[in-house]
Amino acid sequence: MTRVDKQGFTLVELMLAMAFISILLLSITMVGIQAGRMYSRGVVLRDINQAGRDISDTIRRDFLQANANKIDSSGLRVPNNSSWATGRLCLGSHSYVWNNPRYLDDPSLLGANRLFKVDGNPINLVRVVDADGGLCKKDGSGKYPEMVDLAKSSNLLRSISSGDGSIGMHDVTLEKITSDDSREALYKLTFTLGTSKMSEIRNSSCKDPSETDNNFDFCSINKFEMIVRTNG
Repeated sequence: MTRVDKQGFTLVELMLAMAFISILLLSITMVGIQAGRMYSRGVVLRDINQAGRDISDTIRRDFLQANANKIDSSGLRVPNNSSWATGRLCLGSHSYVWNNPRYLDDPSLLGANRLFKVDGNPINLVRVVDADGGLCKKDGSGKYPEMVDLAKSSNLLRSISSGDGSIGMHDVTLEKITSDDSREALYKLTFTLGTSKMSEIRNSSCKDPSETDNNFDFCSINKFEMIVRTNG
């Protein structure tokens, strides 16, 4: 009678194989999660950069049609404090109005401040047909206009929602870099776009990834600088 030896896996070998497969699957899962996070952050960076380019192009065209004297007399209206609610840039025939992302993210912080609205709804950033820069001029009661018709406005940034990835206008500065009083002039315009969840931001920067309440996947802030010219 012939005896046939059948070879198989020992229990130790089987456990080692299962451990190796488990580690391999875990590694693949971790790589997939990390790739997803990098993709999400890349989408936010792309959206902010694209929005910055679009806004820059639109503003540059409006500056070319503007009169420097009107910009100097009405121009940029952003209160120089941390609790500003609305910002305004008036160029004579068109104006740009935006709300502070801080209050759009948490309206309960508004207090006595008021947001700019279109058809009764708070806006993010809009371009408005505004003859003679009226949105940058105070009325008889000493207040700036706070509403405009929908037909006169176009959204440059979509309304801020409660979800991740919404973009807000965090800061705008305008500096005249020519000293003459002609209708033609050069200006340096700087504006900062970033994600609108203020809980993720500290001192105009995204919180460090080591902080427990950071959101590194979606938080991003970018500053844009441009030189613009008026043709009068």
